[in-house]
Order: sequence, then structure tokens, then C-alpha cells
Amino acid sequence: MDTNTSNTSNPAVTNLQAVATPAAVTPPTVAPVGHAKVAIGILSEASHAELIVLTLSIVTGMTGNPAYPTPIPALSDIIAARNAYIAAVDAAKDSRRQILVRNQQRAALIVSLRNLACYVQVASGGDLPTLVSSGFTAQRSRKPVGPLPAPSNLRLVRGKNSGQIIARCNKMPQAGAYGWRYASTATPTAWVAVESTFAANVTLEGLAPGTQYTVQAQALGTTGPSDWSDAATLMVV
Repeated sequence: MDTNTSNTSNPAVTNLQAVATPAAVTPPTVAPVGHAKVAIGILSEASHAELIVLTLSIVTGMTGNPAYPTPIPALSDIIAARNAYIAAVDAAKDSRRQILVRNQQRAALIVSLRNLACYVQVASGGDLPTLVSSGFTAQRSRKPVGPLPAPSNLRLVRGKNSGQIIARCNKMPQAGAYGWRYASTATPTAWVAVESTFAANVTLEGLAPGTQYTVQAQALGTTGPSDWSDAATLMVV
């Protein structure tokens, strides 16, 4: 059962002029003036009814707004995409084919709103009051994170090709990237640094078959790198 279509019987969803502009909601914490950024994640996360109302809020906020004299795309295009989406939502109650059409119209509307968000970001100059006057909301500011702990659960497996080791550790939400190093157990202090990765894994290549290697990982955050993790060891084939 498609629960997102349940709100379409409300006149606020089916008619552009009848929708009441929702009250502005201020996030608990927002970026300081000059550094505000448009929140676009909500576009994909919103239900059908929420996206329809949010789009109207944006159109209302930008119409006649001197901070946004030449919206790209034009507001008329946003209104047309919204109306097409509303019609598709209404038609998708009992038809699989119409559900596909609805999803296509939703995707098209979100693309247009993302493009409009880019325009708002540039035109507002990151000024918070100007940004939220557009009807878009601002991203929540990120609070600084203290020193990160060392990655945990480092494990090694052999790669598909000879001379490869794949190293993985548990993902850390606060880490921006991960650092890696390895050494032969025969020369355990002769560490070889590996280029950092955004993912919590790395493939080590060009290792000598028949040699046992020790690998360590570290988390890279805003305050610098963490300590190195506990070592893991594996024989290369």
C-alpha cells in the first residue's frame, strides 16, 4: 500500500491557490550569517504531500522577493512541475502505471528544486535571513567534534589478485576520511603510508607473495588524525 498518497484528498494538496503557506520553522541550530547553506536533503525525504506544500512555500517566498530577481529555473517552471506532480499523485491511487508516472514527476520536480536551491545559495550570499526568505530552509550547523578514537574491528582479507590485501574497519560517522599504513612483519617499524580513503576500506596492492603484513588504520577528523588502530596481520599469496 502506498501511504504517501493518503493526503491527496486534502484540498491543500490538489490546488495550488488553495494551499496555505506553512508557518516558517526555524531549525534548532543554523549556520551563522554568511555561512548558511540551503538544506536540500529534505526534498528527497519529504512525503508527497509535504513536498507539494514545501514547493508552494518556496514559490511564495521567492515571488516578488527582491533578493531573487531572476530565479533559475523560472518560478513558472517550478509551478508547472508542481502541478504536474499533483496531478500524477492524484492519478496514482490505483494504478501501477500511474505510480511510475508519479515517481517520474516527483524526480523532475526535485531536480528543478535542486537547481533553484543552487541559485538561492549564490544569490543569498550565505546570509541566513535572506536564504530563509526564499522558502528554503537552512542546513543545521555542525558542532565541532573532539579528537576521534582509533578505528575498531580492523580486519583483512586477500584480494582477488595475487599481492592484494583488502583492509576494512568499522565506519565512524564523525570521520571525514581514513588513513592506512602497512609493514612487513619482518621489518615491523618500516611503515608504508597509503593514500587516505573516504570509505572505511582500502585495497593494498603490489605486496610480496609469501610475506606476512601488518596493517593499521586511523580516522581523520576536523581536529586531526586519531591514534592508530590495533594491528591486523595477514599472509599475502
